Amino acid sequence: MAVITASEGRITLKADFHPELAIQARRYRGRFLGKEIGWSFLPEHEQAIRQLCQTLYGVDGTPDAWHNCCTVQVEVDEQDIRAPLWRQFNAGIYLGGRHVVGVFGPRQAVRTGRGIKFLRGQPHCATRIGAYHMEVPTGSVLEIRKYPRAALAFLGRCLDGHGSWRIAQS
Repeated sequence: MAVITASEGRITLKADFHPELAIQARRYRGRFLGKEIGWSFLPEHEQAIRQLCQTLYGVDGTPDAWHNCCTVQVEVDEQDIRAPLWRQFNAGIYLGGRHVVGVFGPRQAVRTGRGIKFLRGQPHCATRIGAYHMEVPTGSVLEIRKYPRAALAFLGRCLDGHGSWRIAQS
C-alpha cells in the first residue's frame, strides 16, 4: 500500500516497507514520523513523491487504487541470470512493491510477506555465519492477495524475464 494525503501544509505518504523507500524519501527531505503516520514531505515535492510511488509500488498514491484489488498468481521462471529477481544475497525478495519472502530474527527464519501464499514450491534459504542466500525456485507458484488492479501492468514489467502472472479465479 502507498497512499498520499495532503494536510496542514505537508503531504504524508503511508506505505508498506520497501528497501528503496527510505533512500529515495530522503532525496526529497522526507521525515519518517512513525508507522502510524508514515513519511512527511513539503507540498512542493508532491509530484516527485507520486512518481516515487509509481516506481516502487506501481500506483500513484491515490487511495482509489487500493479499493479495486484482485488476487494474482505468479509462476516463477527465472531467465535473467545477470539480474535475478528470485535469488538474493542478504536481502528479501520483493515483487511489484510487495515483500514476497525474507529472513527475520536472529535465527534467520524464512517467512513470507503479508498476503503472500505459496501454492507450489517453497523458498529456500542457506545461512552461513551471519549471511544468507534466499531463492525461490523456478516452477514455484505464489499467490499475491489484495494486489491493486491499477498496478497490474507494473507487475508485468517487473516479471519480464522472471516469470508470468494471471488473475486468480475466485
